[in-house]
Amino acid sequence: MSEELFQQYLIILTFSLLGAVIFRRLGMATIVAYMAIGVLVGPYVFGFIDNPEQFSLLAEFGVVFLLFNLGLEFNLKKMMAMRFAVFGVGGFQVTTCTLVFAAAVYLWGDPFSTAIMIAGTLALSSTAIVTRELLTNRQLHHLHGQLSVGVLLFQDLVAVVFLVLVPVLGGAEDASLASSLMTAAFSAVILLVILLVIGKWVLPLIYSEVAKSKSNEIFVLSTLVIVLLAAWLTHSFHLSMALGAFITGMMLGEGPFKYQIESDIRPFKDILLGLFFVTIGMGLDVSLLLVYWPRILFFTVCLIGIKTVLVGLVVRLLRYSSHDALRVGLNLAQAGEFGLALMALATINGIVPAEQASFIILIITFSMVASPFLIRHANWISKKLLGNNYSKKKNPVQLNLESHVIIGGFGRLGSTLSTFLETNDIPYIAIETNIDLVEKYRKQGKNIIYGDSNNIDILNHCHLDSARLIVLTFKSLEEGKAAIGGIRRHNSNVPIIVRCQDHHGLDELMLLGADHVYPELLESSLLISRHVLGLLSIDEQDITKQIDEYRMSPPK
Repeated sequence: MSEELFQQYLIILTFSLLGAVIFRRLGMATIVAYMAIGVLVGPYVFGFIDNPEQFSLLAEFGVVFLLFNLGLEFNLKKMMAMRFAVFGVGGFQVTTCTLVFAAAVYLWGDPFSTAIMIAGTLALSSTAIVTRELLTNRQLHHLHGQLSVGVLLFQDLVAVVFLVLVPVLGGAEDASLASSLMTAAFSAVILLVILLVIGKWVLPLIYSEVAKSKSNEIFVLSTLVIVLLAAWLTHSFHLSMALGAFITGMMLGEGPFKYQIESDIRPFKDILLGLFFVTIGMGLDVSLLLVYWPRILFFTVCLIGIKTVLVGLVVRLLRYSSHDALRVGLNLAQAGEFGLALMALATINGIVPAEQASFIILIITFSMVASPFLIRHANWISKKLLGNNYSKKKNPVQLNLESHVIIGGFGRLGSTLSTFLETNDIPYIAIETNIDLVEKYRKQGKNIIYGDSNNIDILNHCHLDSARLIVLTFKSLEEGKAAIGGIRRHNSNVPIIVRCQDHHGLDELMLLGADHVYPELLESSLLISRHVLGLLSIDEQDITKQIDEYRMSPPK
């Protein structure tokens, strides 16, 4: 890396840090901060970065990791349950918006090829912004969130069609449109089969071996290599890198490694995604904005309004509620990052004039800046426009843990305790770093995942904020202190029961916030199980009977 390039990276990161802090203090989305910083450091204002294109490939990996993370949330079973949202709602939305925008641009006086490119650019929404905001605001598993994601996934598939259209409409290739689309479809099917096979049978074996190494470094490195290989493989098929990452994440979302993987990739995803939005800001031509800003603002408002209405009507016609329809419309009202790339390609191929493309890019960018506000306040806007009489339904395929027990460590204590919890129909989720134990007990139907219970991100994925009780087992005092301190910073009320092999310094765990600490003594598992069931309001006679039966005939 040259010294100049290093300095430019440092400028971007420093200004991004300052912008993110300031915008967070103002209660605004960090996405807007990154775009604003991109404008300031880019070639059109201060000129600290004179060649934004050199960062584009690295920035695109932010979207790749975001889609991989999204794939972990939507495993194959959930995607099958969402197939109507993906193909039904998505197909209707893309077709309707493209036809309306194409007709408007064509009647405005542009050629047919230009109208198609601009319409496709405006019909597609921002996967990066919408999924980021839905995840941040915990709306991903609400019905409107699921519908929005379904439409976005269909748009990612349709993006391939528009990429094929660019050279055809530009006259740069002799092949017919039908043959080009057939080739793209054939490539997509082959790629899908390859990724499904690898994700179903190969990746679980790889992660099982990696987990046995008990090395966080190797686990993180394995995840990075797998995500980047999936992106490279998809790119080699001339398809979206993010699409390959999503499919890979979707396959891993069914396994026990999901939460540990999510925790590991979060820093890479957030930093690279921030860089992605900075590069969008750097491409904003401020001089054009100063001349045409009234017209740009007017068309941005028109785009958001028309797209909200069109998407909302499509969702409503498919018999979803008015509130869900409006919220999906507001979620998808913006144009997206794909539109920026499509306009650049259309300009290179002579389909859209350069000045007109710059004008469209400004409209896209302004709609993306407004999008986080619309998504965050979609519920309030829906209530104001349609009233307050609706239910907040979540998709039935989402596991909704509430008033549950979190078990950190699934040795003798964890397996014993889980038996009593199942007997009394009390929900729980267990966390274990020994992959052999995880695979063994998952086959027995235990609700157990692979991960480190010291990791607060893993605990948050297990719904720490709504847990009824936490039971932790540790080998050392330091592990216990780290875990309890992290839990108490996020949830000050949940009872914490700890068993520790180290018999010294247990008072420190109590001072940090543990409610009960047990050294590893004879029958301590049964003693803690009795105490847990008592705190969960199980009848004392039932507890005694169950423990006596367990002592006489413990499960193997």
